[in-house]
Amino acid sequence: MQALVPDACLASAASLFAALHADPTLDNAERLAQWLGADARHARALDIALTEWGLVRSGHPAGEPGDLRGPRGSCGGG
Repeated sequence: MQALVPDACLASAASLFAALHADPTLDNAERLAQWLGADARHARALDIALTEWGLVRSGHPAGEPGDLRGPRGSCGGG
């Protein structure tokens, strides 16, 4: 069974990844690493965000953004 992740976690994952992708500094990498360690759901959120990013960038007809996401709710742990 897949772990479901709240939208807040996915938004944080996408934002942190976008910052690191746009400006690959040690500070941005450390922010992402600290966030990943704060909650077990964060690794799954980053996985989903990266999958969605890759599908969008490739032009793949993956459906609506958010199709891989779980229920709405708070992210917890940062």
